[in-house]
Amino acid sequence: MEKECDVLVVGGGPAGVIASYVAVKEGKSVYLTDTKIYEQIGNKTCGDALSLEHTEFLKEKTGIDHPTGKEVSDTIDTLILATEKIELPINLPGYVVDRHIYGQRLLKIAELEGVSILPQMKALRSYIKGETVIGAYFKNLETKKEEIIKSKVTIDCSGASFILRKTLPKGRFRKIETNLLQDEIVPSYREIIRLRDDHPYHNKIYLIYDNSIPQPGYFWFFSKGKNELNAGIGWKLSKDEKGNSMRKVYREILHKYYSPDSYEILDGRGYIIPLRYPLLNHVANGFLTAGDAACHVDPSTAEGHGPALVAGYFAGLQASQAIEGGEATTERLWNYNKNIFMNFGLNHLKKQLLTDVITSIKMEGVDFIFKRKILTTEEFSNISEGGNLNILSILEKIIRSSPHWGYLFKLRTFSKGMKILPDFFNRYPSSPHSYNSWLNEFFPWYQSIRNKIL
Repeated sequence: MEKECDVLVVGGGPAGVIASYVAVKEGKSVYLTDTKIYEQIGNKTCGDALSLEHTEFLKEKTGIDHPTGKEVSDTIDTLILATEKIELPINLPGYVVDRHIYGQRLLKIAELEGVSILPQMKALRSYIKGETVIGAYFKNLETKKEEIIKSKVTIDCSGASFILRKTLPKGRFRKIETNLLQDEIVPSYREIIRLRDDHPYHNKIYLIYDNSIPQPGYFWFFSKGKNELNAGIGWKLSKDEKGNSMRKVYREILHKYYSPDSYEILDGRGYIIPLRYPLLNHVANGFLTAGDAACHVDPSTAEGHGPALVAGYFAGLQASQAIEGGEATTERLWNYNKNIFMNFGLNHLKKQLLTDVITSIKMEGVDFIFKRKILTTEEFSNISEGGNLNILSILEKIIRSSPHWGYLFKLRTFSKGMKILPDFFNRYPSSPHSYNSWLNEFFPWYQSIRNKIL
């Protein structure tokens, strides 16, 4: 069985739903597929945070309203990065959402606009002709039969599995990454718990860096409203950490805050997050990728919901514009890359360096830096945004760093890297023809900065 459309979107998460909505608004015929039954599309296991910045973007660009009513478990004003000794507050207005209810609203908005929803369709692989993606192969989970959907543009929003991107033949799609390294994958576990008494985490997200968690992993608390919490844990997958039981470590940390008889478990699930800087190129002939499938998760907080909404908007728009210009070649889709880096991609590349610093100096290093006042919270915010350390205070900081001068070296390397990064992306190529020369300059530099930090 074979279907055809202008735009095929694989995956009904936030990136996929918004990409399909935008494309159909642009007058394109759109199929949106998902493995789940219709009623479960959007029901993703995660930390449930969504920043106000991204919902405002969505409202401005599409008119879709902010989360409201039962979609909102609690509001957020502050992100707290906590170790066993210090707490670093960061202003971060937003929401803790019910992903299922909010996701279903977005799905119905897209469907009402004209998107054809195809549930219970398991994507198997990309459909390739020469050096162009012309659709995808699926297994219909209801009929158990294989089906083909052909399209002018295929958008991979399949999440952490990135099933379409990973099945692109590497020899014919050299400009786009088709794999993930083991240490770019974060297995996680979370529970929704109901407490006997209310909790102190309203309007806050707590990311807790506990010494029992392999770095740069963390434990979290997100408020789900009165007496309920989303509590979870995650760390990067590596051969050195395979012996650790995630649920065991989770339970030990949870019981530092709540005794076993003070809560009941409403739901518990594991999931996988691709955690690294975004793809440096997201497009190929007839192909785009967005959301978790494109590594759009914030490397420092693992928040991927908001970036997925933004990426979905630009993916749907770029796919539509490419079709209107004729054949959807890599060149006609290329501006999608620029839009990603201008909106959140560059910031995520910076945050990758911040995560590398935390990985390298570990929690005792973070505690040391702030306890000795090597950094103030204001200076930390400054270098996080690409500023340098104050030269006039360097000597004083060196004295305070004793005997851990290496911490200061890593912070200065991080700060210098943050200042240079924007220049590379100001020079990001305007077409795929000069991409390889740019990549050959940027990638060795970026890896050298990371290696010096790590």
